[in-house]
Amino acid sequence: MEMTLVVVTGMPGSGSSTVIKEALKLREGRSGSKRSKSGYSVRNYGDIMYEAALEEGIVSNRDELRRLSVEKQREIQLHACDKIAEWRRSTEHIIIDTHCTIKTPTGYLPGLPEYVLRKLKPDMFVLIEAKPEEILERRHRDRTRERDVEDKSGIEEHQFMNRVVSMAYACLTGAPVKIIENHDGGLGKAAQELANLL
Repeated sequence: MEMTLVVVTGMPGSGSSTVIKEALKLREGRSGSKRSKSGYSVRNYGDIMYEAALEEGIVSNRDELRRLSVEKQREIQLHACDKIAEWRRSTEHIIIDTHCTIKTPTGYLPGLPEYVLRKLKPDMFVLIEAKPEEILERRHRDRTRERDVEDKSGIEEHQFMNRVVSMAYACLTGAPVKIIENHDGGLGKAAQELANLL
Protein backbone atom coordinates (compact mmCIF):
# COMPACT_ATOMS: atom_id res chain seq x y z
CA MET A 1 0.00 0.00 0.00
CA GLU A 2 1.38 3.41 -1.02
CA MET A 3 1.57 6.03 1.69
CA THR A 4 0.26 9.58 1.58
CA LEU A 5 2.56 12.15 -0.02
CA VAL A 6 2.02 15.80 0.92
CA VAL A 7 4.01 18.54 -0.85
CA VAL A 8 4.63 21.62 1.32
CA THR A 9 6.05 24.61 -0.51
CA GLY A 10 7.01 28.17 0.29
CA MET A 11 9.47 30.67 -1.02
CA PRO A 12 12.72 31.26 0.92
CA GLY A 13 11.82 33.16 4.08
CA SER A 14 8.20 31.99 4.27
CA GLY A 15 9.08 29.63 7.12
CA SER A 16 7.71 26.49 5.48
CA SER A 17 10.32 24.18 7.04
CA THR A 18 9.67 25.63 10.50
CA VAL A 19 5.91 25.24 10.10
CA ILE A 20 6.41 21.58 9.14
CA LYS A 21 8.60 20.91 12.20
CA GLU A 22 6.14 22.55 14.57
CA ALA A 23 3.14 20.80 12.99
CA LEU A 24 4.78 17.39 13.44
CA LYS A 25 5.55 18.20 17.09
CA LEU A 26 1.86 18.94 17.59
CA ARG A 27 0.91 15.63 15.96
CA GLU A 28 3.39 13.75 18.15
CA GLY A 29 1.86 15.24 21.29
CA ARG A 30 -1.77 14.48 20.44
CA SER A 31 -1.78 11.04 22.03
CA GLY A 32 -0.34 12.45 25.25
CA SER A 33 2.88 10.47 24.90
CA LYS A 34 6.24 11.95 23.95
CA ARG A 35 7.09 8.67 22.29
CA SER A 36 4.22 8.78 19.81
CA LYS A 37 5.24 9.37 16.22
CA SER A 38 3.80 11.94 13.84
CA GLY A 39 3.31 9.28 11.15
CA TYR A 40 5.21 11.41 8.62
CA SER A 41 8.76 11.39 7.32
CA VAL A 42 10.03 14.76 5.99
CA ARG A 43 12.19 14.84 2.87
CA ASN A 44 13.66 18.09 1.56
CA TYR A 45 13.73 18.02 -2.23
CA GLY A 46 16.50 20.62 -2.38
CA ASP A 47 18.70 18.58 -0.03
CA ILE A 48 18.28 15.49 -2.20
CA MET A 49 19.15 17.51 -5.31
CA TYR A 50 22.13 19.06 -3.53
CA GLU A 51 23.49 15.64 -2.55
CA ALA A 52 23.26 14.52 -6.19
CA ALA A 53 25.00 17.69 -7.42
CA LEU A 54 27.73 17.31 -4.80
CA GLU A 55 28.36 13.74 -5.95
CA GLU A 56 28.87 15.11 -9.47
CA GLY A 57 31.13 17.87 -8.15
CA ILE A 58 29.16 20.64 -9.88
CA VAL A 59 28.27 22.77 -6.81
CA SER A 60 30.02 23.76 -3.60
CA ASN A 61 26.90 24.95 -1.73
CA ARG A 62 23.15 24.43 -2.02
CA ASP A 63 22.39 27.94 -3.24
CA GLU A 64 24.40 27.26 -6.42
CA LEU A 65 21.74 24.75 -7.55
CA ARG A 66 19.45 27.45 -8.93
CA ARG A 67 22.32 28.87 -10.99
CA LEU A 68 22.91 25.61 -12.88
CA SER A 69 21.66 25.28 -16.45
CA VAL A 70 18.00 24.37 -16.84
CA GLU A 71 19.02 21.06 -18.43
CA LYS A 72 21.25 20.14 -15.49
CA GLN A 73 18.56 21.14 -12.97
CA ARG A 74 16.07 18.88 -14.77
CA GLU A 75 18.52 15.99 -14.64
CA ILE A 76 19.05 16.44 -10.89
CA GLN A 77 15.29 16.86 -10.28
CA LEU A 78 14.68 13.48 -11.91
CA HIS A 79 17.36 11.86 -9.80
CA ALA A 80 15.71 13.22 -6.64
CA CYS A 81 12.29 12.16 -7.91
CA ASP A 82 13.47 8.57 -8.33
CA LYS A 83 14.72 8.49 -4.74
CA ILE A 84 11.45 9.87 -3.36
CA ALA A 85 9.36 7.46 -5.43
CA GLU A 86 11.40 4.61 -3.96
CA TRP A 87 10.88 5.89 -0.39
CA ARG A 88 7.15 6.24 -0.99
CA ARG A 89 6.89 2.52 -1.60
CA SER A 90 8.75 1.58 1.57
CA THR A 91 8.29 4.18 4.32
CA GLU A 92 5.65 5.98 6.33
CA HIS A 93 3.66 8.94 5.05
CA ILE A 94 5.94 11.52 3.43
CA ILE A 95 6.06 15.31 3.45
CA ILE A 96 8.13 16.79 0.64
CA ASP A 97 9.52 20.16 1.72
CA THR A 98 10.36 22.06 -1.45
CA HIS A 99 9.92 25.24 -3.48
CA CYS A 100 6.94 25.62 -5.77
CA THR A 101 9.03 27.69 -8.18
CA ILE A 102 12.73 28.50 -8.35
CA LYS A 103 13.76 31.95 -9.52
CA THR A 104 16.71 31.46 -11.89
CA PRO A 105 18.67 33.94 -14.03
CA THR A 106 16.56 32.85 -17.03
CA GLY A 107 13.17 33.02 -15.26
CA TYR A 108 10.97 30.92 -13.00
CA LEU A 109 11.50 27.17 -13.06
CA PRO A 110 8.80 24.83 -11.70
CA GLY A 111 10.03 23.06 -8.58
CA LEU A 112 8.01 20.00 -9.57
CA PRO A 113 7.75 19.72 -13.36
CA GLU A 114 5.06 17.60 -15.01
CA TYR A 115 7.29 14.53 -15.36
CA VAL A 116 8.09 14.65 -11.62
CA LEU A 117 4.44 15.13 -10.61
CA ARG A 118 3.32 12.17 -12.70
CA LYS A 119 5.89 9.94 -11.04
CA LEU A 120 5.32 11.10 -7.44
CA LYS A 121 1.51 11.47 -7.62
CA PRO A 122 1.14 13.83 -4.62
CA ASP A 123 -2.07 13.66 -2.58
CA MET A 124 -2.06 17.31 -1.47
CA PHE A 125 -0.21 20.60 -1.96
CA VAL A 126 0.26 23.12 0.86
CA LEU A 127 1.56 26.60 0.13
CA ILE A 128 3.07 28.51 3.08
CA GLU A 129 2.99 32.29 2.66
CA ALA A 130 3.96 35.42 4.61
CA LYS A 131 3.90 39.15 3.98
CA PRO A 132 6.74 40.37 1.71
CA GLU A 133 8.17 42.56 4.49
CA GLU A 134 8.20 39.56 6.86
CA ILE A 135 10.03 37.48 4.27
CA LEU A 136 12.60 40.26 3.69
CA GLU A 137 13.30 40.53 7.42
CA ARG A 138 13.61 36.74 7.86
CA ARG A 139 16.05 36.50 4.97
CA HIS A 140 18.08 39.36 6.40
CA ARG A 141 18.40 37.49 9.74
CA ASP A 142 19.39 34.18 8.08
CA ARG A 143 23.17 34.28 7.67
CA THR A 144 23.42 30.56 6.81
CA ARG A 145 22.33 30.97 3.18
CA GLU A 146 23.44 33.00 0.15
CA ARG A 147 20.13 34.53 -0.88
CA ASP A 148 19.65 36.47 -4.10
CA VAL A 149 18.69 40.08 -3.46
CA GLU A 150 14.96 40.52 -4.00
CA ASP A 151 12.85 43.58 -3.18
CA LYS A 152 9.23 43.67 -1.96
CA SER A 153 7.76 43.74 -5.48
CA GLY A 154 9.95 40.78 -6.47
CA ILE A 155 8.69 38.79 -3.50
CA GLU A 156 5.08 39.67 -4.34
CA GLU A 157 5.63 38.49 -7.92
CA HIS A 158 7.30 35.28 -6.71
CA GLN A 159 4.43 34.46 -4.33
CA PHE A 160 1.93 35.14 -7.12
CA MET A 161 3.84 32.76 -9.39
CA ASN A 162 3.80 30.15 -6.61
CA ARG A 163 0.00 30.37 -6.40
CA VAL A 164 -0.42 30.07 -10.15
CA VAL A 165 1.99 27.14 -10.45
CA SER A 166 0.52 25.31 -7.44
CA MET A 167 -2.90 25.40 -9.11
CA ALA A 168 -1.33 24.08 -12.30
CA TYR A 169 0.10 21.23 -10.20
CA ALA A 170 -3.40 20.59 -8.84
CA CYS A 171 -4.84 20.46 -12.36
CA LEU A 172 -2.23 17.89 -13.40
CA THR A 173 -2.68 15.64 -10.37
CA GLY A 174 -6.21 16.25 -9.08
CA ALA A 175 -4.75 16.99 -5.63
CA PRO A 176 -6.10 19.97 -3.64
CA VAL A 177 -4.10 23.10 -2.76
CA LYS A 178 -4.22 24.63 0.73
CA ILE A 179 -2.73 28.07 1.51
CA ILE A 180 -1.50 28.61 5.07
CA GLU A 181 -0.34 32.04 6.25
CA ASN A 182 2.73 32.08 8.50
CA HIS A 183 2.91 35.64 9.82
CA ASP A 184 5.34 36.88 12.46
CA GLY A 185 4.05 35.79 15.85
CA GLY A 186 1.65 33.35 14.19
CA LEU A 187 3.78 30.21 13.90
CA GLY A 188 1.60 28.30 16.37
CA LYS A 189 -1.53 29.02 14.38
CA ALA A 190 0.11 28.05 11.08
CA ALA A 191 1.52 24.86 12.57
CA GLN A 192 -1.86 23.92 14.06
CA GLU A 193 -3.52 24.45 10.67
CA LEU A 194 -1.02 22.14 8.98
CA ALA A 195 -1.25 19.55 11.79
CA ASN A 196 -5.04 19.48 11.43
CA LEU A 197 -4.69 19.08 7.67
CA LEU A 198 -2.32 16.14 8.05
